[in-house]
Amino acid sequence: MKAAVGETVSVLLLCEDSALAAALQAQLNSRGRELLQLKPSELLAQPHLADGAILVNALLTPGEPVTDAVVDIQAELISALGPKLRCYLGLSDARVVAALDREEPVAENATPAPQGQDAVRLAAMEEQLLSAPLQALILRTGPLIATDGDNLLSAFIKALKAGQALGLDDSQQSAPTPVGDLARVLSAMIDQLSCGALCRGIYHYQSSGATSAYAFAEVAYAHAGQYLATPPDISIDGDGWGWVTDSRVLRCERLLRNFGIKQLAWRSWLPKMIKTLCEDDCDERL
Repeated sequence: MKAAVGETVSVLLLCEDSALAAALQAQLNSRGRELLQLKPSELLAQPHLADGAILVNALLTPGEPVTDAVVDIQAELISALGPKLRCYLGLSDARVVAALDREEPVAENATPAPQGQDAVRLAAMEEQLLSAPLQALILRTGPLIATDGDNLLSAFIKALKAGQALGLDDSQQSAPTPVGDLARVLSAMIDQLSCGALCRGIYHYQSSGATSAYAFAEVAYAHAGQYLATPPDISIDGDGWGWVTDSRVLRCERLLRNFGIKQLAWRSWLPKMIKTLCEDDCDERL
């Protein structure tokens, strides 16, 4: 479905992650677009909102439990609103390919190989969406980092400021993705989809730069050290803090090929994020 000249395409968001929702709102506002954030029940009660709209389902951020309720919500959305939507963009993550070789980044066309009940459910949700009679896209991502919420960066900085000794895993590789970077990608995808791009299927996005949780923490401290009174007490610990379960490094070539969206390095986002985390704490003490 191609947008008519002058037509405004509605963008609907299902998301319980306040940091991601705020970042996407800011990105779309900067492009002159509006975003309507809803609960699934609110959208289902007002099906006319789906007419010609782009729906972004970000109810499942990386590592979130995949409950029966979330599975049922997607099924109901597809059934009730699928024919009305311009397209449906669902957020997913690397749990669906967790059993594949960890030595190589995972391509978009890799056969799903989930491990564990949550991963099996997530893979089933992907298949359900892709087989539905509508323009469907899946964006696998994560792990996400932000200046608030439950994520490794904010937890690490909080622990450093409290003088807490930390053990971090140095074996599992992933690519941390700032919510602002993910919002940039989603916004760019929405722009092209609203103009009639016929892209569909599975896409990957992570910020560039594979790293372990321990190596990430070292980089984070290099930026945070100027705000801290004492050096950190961090060590390598295979049972310590790490990325969300079954995080993997993902290839992001299809997104570049079909949408022209390039990866940005997570390192480039850290200075501003860490400054915000540290200065917010200073402001609270005044």
